[in-house]
Amino acid sequence: MQEYIIHPDTHSRLVSIANDFLLFEDESRLPIHNGTPILFGVDSLFNSEDIINSKKTTQDREHLDTSNIKNFIRRKLLPALCEDFTIEKRYDVLSQLLPAESKVLIIGTGEKTAYYKNKFPHCKVITSDVHNEFQPDYIFDGHFIPFAEHCFDLVLAAQVIEHTINPWQFCKEMQRVTKVGGLLQIEAPQTFPYHAEPYDFFRFTFTGMRSLFTQCEVLKSEITEGNAAMVAVTISNYLINTSSIGIIRSSWLLITRLLLGWIKYLDRLQPVLNRRTVSMPKGYAFTFKKDELQRKSVELLNEFYELKR
Repeated sequence: MQEYIIHPDTHSRLVSIANDFLLFEDESRLPIHNGTPILFGVDSLFNSEDIINSKKTTQDREHLDTSNIKNFIRRKLLPALCEDFTIEKRYDVLSQLLPAESKVLIIGTGEKTAYYKNKFPHCKVITSDVHNEFQPDYIFDGHFIPFAEHCFDLVLAAQVIEHTINPWQFCKEMQRVTKVGGLLQIEAPQTFPYHAEPYDFFRFTFTGMRSLFTQCEVLKSEITEGNAAMVAVTISNYLINTSSIGIIRSSWLLITRLLLGWIKYLDRLQPVLNRRTVSMPKGYAFTFKKDELQRKSVELLNEFYELKR
């Protein structure tokens, strides 16, 4: 993908790569740290110094460490309050739509590098994030994607857009780097507690998400976790936050996970996305296809009325 790399600010093309920096046509440089290019623009919330100094920002890999008894109980023993029941099928279908050697960009890979590469084994998968906790291929801010126009067959951002301070710019950038006829996979919450503080900015309704992708048609939209999951998460979060004392908060976490973990299965009774089920789901998934048609706002809004009642 080196031939497609551009400077995130000037869009100057990459000229060469040295051991510790990338050199662009305008003679600007951006650093490489431990083998990973850091491609932040000047207006980004993030900076290369934090990466080099291993400052924790949006994620901390220690939360996955199950040698920690608290993490082990939370991640291995307690039932989850919500679950995306269709994610495996959704990504399998998405993979089947892509020809061999397709270029796939994952924005906000987190700890799922191996997962994404296994899901798209016949594709060239490029992973990225705003930190180096899990060693992505590139570190950059999705508001300023450092790749040329029309170079990816699929751009995927799962549970990322709510963490962008300017989702309009983020979505514009995603569409810019996607080929005409290419796909964009977006997953985001409508209802979920504040998290990854302070990098948590927005929630998205069905019509709100649709309005952000004006150059695309919707191939598929679905609820990832529904109204029942939202109820369980909200009750649990309320009870946990009735106290600032660690032992009480942990006790409520334990109790609510055990008592409410079954509620998410009620969402399977209402699998169809319609004007009733979109009232308060936990989240959505949209698969878009870029066609570069310019849609008016009223056209995007009218798609809501096409949902089954």
